[in-house]
Amino acid sequence: MHRIGRRAALLGGVAPLIPPSGGPRPAAAQDLSGRQIRVVVGFAPGGANDIMARLIAGKLNERLQGVSFTVDNRPGAATLVAAEHVARAAPDGTTLLYASLSTLIAPLVNRGSTLDPPRDFAAVAMAQSSPLLLVSRPDFPARTLAQVIALAKERPGRVTVSHPGSGGINHLSMAMLTRQTGAEFTLVPYNGNSPSLTALVRGDVDLASDSPFAARSLLDQGAIRAVATTGAQRSPVMPDVPAFAETVPGYEVMFWGGLLAPRGTPEPILDRLNREVDAVLRLPDVAERVRSFGAEPMGGGRADYARLIAADWARWGAVVRETGARGD
Repeated sequence: MHRIGRRAALLGGVAPLIPPSGGPRPAAAQDLSGRQIRVVVGFAPGGANDIMARLIAGKLNERLQGVSFTVDNRPGAATLVAAEHVARAAPDGTTLLYASLSTLIAPLVNRGSTLDPPRDFAAVAMAQSSPLLLVSRPDFPARTLAQVIALAKERPGRVTVSHPGSGGINHLSMAMLTRQTGAEFTLVPYNGNSPSLTALVRGDVDLASDSPFAARSLLDQGAIRAVATTGAQRSPVMPDVPAFAETVPGYEVMFWGGLLAPRGTPEPILDRLNREVDAVLRLPDVAERVRSFGAEPMGGGRADYARLIAADWARWGAVVRETGARGD
């Protein structure tokens, strides 16, 4: 089974991101020599997605002589600026998008966008996956997720949770927790991870929904406390932190990142890039670096990645419709 894992393996047929296979791949069509390939990132430099894109691009430069991979940061509109730019690019293998779950959610919560990721992109390679993380002030009385839920039911709307922005995955993951448990939280949006976590440290809120990468240094300092991760199982990177599903059966939110290409990019090029990225993710130093910011390296086949994208597009589309969530 491909390393994308249990969720993708159970999702059924191949999504439209993968056109039908058409026999042998001509060797010449897979030749990337002389290409200058841009990896467009919808976030500013320094964050986990940017670091991951630069790590992969750097290793590909080492592996593929005569090919140049560069990272092009185009932040804005919750990754829509970058995604729409790549969707319009020539489908010749020279422009890739370092996408994430945010790439799917952004057009769902920004109703003016016509971007449809399963339609507009071809899957290249899944790079990493990590849970979200619920953290609290050290003095917050509820220490477990079960206690947090009980307190929120006892005091409807009085338990406050910061997150990095309305309509983002951290916001929607807490909205989904409310749907599944009936616990009522007051969700407080901030403009990014750092302001959200700073509000928690100051004591302005009780809890924060964020990422292991963003919260790492504050956890190490003891300034905040980990409550639970959003995976179906405990994260190998944080094995002492319970998973949401241990308290709320069936709950699972995983934030993934990986490479997409414009629809119509030749399949032999996509297949070659998939193999090269998969080889990079198997390198011990790459795996160690990925785990250092709370994620797991993934890799695996394009079909599994396409199924995951199609399933998450449908799943989060339903959550957005049910909650009426809108982007900032």
